[in-house]
Amino acid sequence: MKRELVLALAATLSACSAPAQMPAAQAAEVLNLFSAGRGPANVCSAEGRAQLRGAVRSYSREMNRSGVVWPSAIDDLGGDLTGVEVSVMIAFAAGFVKASDFHSSPQAFLTELAFNAWPEMSSVRMAASDACDEVAALQQASAAFLMESTRYREMASRESSDAERLRRQLVRMQRAHERMQDSAAVLQVRLGAQHALGG
Repeated sequence: MKRELVLALAATLSACSAPAQMPAAQAAEVLNLFSAGRGPANVCSAEGRAQLRGAVRSYSREMNRSGVVWPSAIDDLGGDLTGVEVSVMIAFAAGFVKASDFHSSPQAFLTELAFNAWPEMSSVRMAASDACDEVAALQQASAAFLMESTRYREMASRESSDAERLRRQLVRMQRAHERMQDSAAVLQVRLGAQHALGG
């Protein structure tokens, strides 16, 4: 049976306490940790989501004051994305942060990212609240895959790219894709079990 990529869009995940207040420097640190999967608080808790939303708000506001569009892909879908930008935008799609947390307008970009880059994402609209750990794991794996895919496309588009480096990047991309599929399968199993139990 073909495994579909699942990205849960749980209403329960976006229903959290007010975003935390923090300076831009702290926000940048929180976002870097989140992107690396080492956030200061569990994103599946109200506190963790409040921290993440607060970090997005503070950093987005600071970038807006500097005249910088953030995430950069809002301006250019084919732009060079950082790991933080990828993680934040997938977190948006997963419901960890809201459109109102950004000082620019990512909705159109995220819709294009979600349904053009990963058409299978539309297969599941909502996950049970107790599947948040699996959703978070899938978010991290999806972010990693998108980053490796972006790097591969960039390398492949350069005529000067070394063939061996390109091959190694292809392997990294394929491994990231496998991890993403594995995370999606774990979430599917969890949701299937919850459904069978009437949850």
